[in-house]
Amino acid sequence: MKTKKLIFGLLLSVFLMFTVVSISTAAQYLGETTWTISITKNDEGDTSESATMNGSITHMGGAYYTMQAYIPLADDGDVIFAGGGVLIGDTLYLSMSGTQKHSDGSGNRDTDVIHMEINKDTLNGTFHAVGNDFNVNSLEYGEHFSAGTITLTGSFIDIDAHATAALPATNTLLLEDKD
Repeated sequence: MKTKKLIFGLLLSVFLMFTVVSISTAAQYLGETTWTISITKNDEGDTSESATMNGSITHMGGAYYTMQAYIPLADDGDVIFAGGGVLIGDTLYLSMSGTQKHSDGSGNRDTDVIHMEINKDTLNGTFHAVGNDFNVNSLEYGEHFSAGTITLTGSFIDIDAHATAALPATNTLLLEDKD
């Protein structure tokens, strides 16, 4: 009988230990805010377009984060974004995917892959996106590109306060070969 109680107590202790470890490493929702997305270039050249993006950031642990966001477009279908990133030095590098089902009756569907670089101290930054579009009515397919800036217009989210192991700053761009 004492052996069964001992085994039960040991198993209960192990279970509680893993529960505490799981809770301490759980993702932490940091909050929601808004940015102004300004498109300065697209596949047709220089442009000047802007929209408000609502988004939230979650700290996954260490230097890793996720972000979900959307751009509400009442007359043309919301643009939905989701992705993840890593805090390297002072910059949160995000890889996002985006989709839009146009609600204007055109039959257009868009998908994008977006690279964002956001400064941890200001939550401002830059982005570039490449994407595909498809029209379900005409069965026409196309590609598009855009780039621009991200400017915080809502509440500041202190992402740095949650990073437990920010990675050292490095140059993440490919360097030219120097012969």
